[in-house]
Amino acid sequence: MKKLFAILIALVLTLSLTTSLAKEVLTMGTGGTSGTYYAFGSEIATLWNNNLEGYEVAAQPTGASKVNIISICEGEFQLGWSQNDTISYAYNADPEHFQGEKFDGFYAIAALYPEAVQLGVAADSDIKNVKDLRDKRVSIGAPGSGTSINAVQVLECAGLSVDNIEEYWQSFGESSDSFQNMQLDAFFVVAGVPNTGIISADLKRPVRLLTLDAEQDAALKGKYPFYIDVTIPKGTYTGLTEDTVVPAITATLIVSKDMDEDLVYNLTKILFEKKDDVTHDKAKELNPEFAVLGIPCPIHPGAAKYYAEIGVEIPEVSRLK
Repeated sequence: MKKLFAILIALVLTLSLTTSLAKEVLTMGTGGTSGTYYAFGSEIATLWNNNLEGYEVAAQPTGASKVNIISICEGEFQLGWSQNDTISYAYNADPEHFQGEKFDGFYAIAALYPEAVQLGVAADSDIKNVKDLRDKRVSIGAPGSGTSINAVQVLECAGLSVDNIEEYWQSFGESSDSFQNMQLDAFFVVAGVPNTGIISADLKRPVRLLTLDAEQDAALKGKYPFYIDVTIPKGTYTGLTEDTVVPAITATLIVSKDMDEDLVYNLTKILFEKKDDVTHDKAKELNPEFAVLGIPCPIHPGAAKYYAEIGVEIPEVSRLK
């Protein structure tokens, strides 16, 4: 009897191992372990693993956008997270960000949530327009950060550059501290809303956000079409007394061009139709209507099939030609 029981146990273990080995592993590049990309990405991977047969999605911590794009194009990853502006730089062989080399071995699945360009000033400040930042003390983000790139682009649309301001290269936390201590007149944060750094500053020195005027908005989107508009509701920060429209980029889920259409369809369908199973706060922002906005590369045919099925129209710029 003991021998039979041992044989049965061995058989069960063998079958379990065989089943496990039969699953194809899909690696998804996310971001740093303390950031939203990794935390939210890990929960999405779990969602897929619980609802998709034959595959196991592994969320991999990385240096985020650029690393993920290159890793997908080189076949190391099958999925990844990226800001949509970095997607544009990759597809257009941007000389500054990708040294003139084109990386286009991927398509998009969905824009997941906006990362708003939040330009904070004191609520009682006489700074009313971006152009009023001339000669002011402005933090444009940490050196080499995506925030600093977006900040320069916004300044540019108002006819300014870092040469026209007293620039500070500070992280969100450093900017918040400096602003509270009256050492800054303005600071840039490119992140989800609300942002903890702005909340912290706002508690001591109420923060108002600047919006772009029509001319500046047209200039920004004319040169950088990956920007979209988002409305930050009044009351989000103490100093924000009215709804404020600001430019934003998006956190976007991308996938290898070579991934099977049916698989991508199922990934997309599960993402939106099972989102209530995800506990991360950003899951509340998942919206198929938003998912097709601001994407500067083609949307994968599998994802496009799902959007067509639910009546969401993909903008011309994101359609596969």
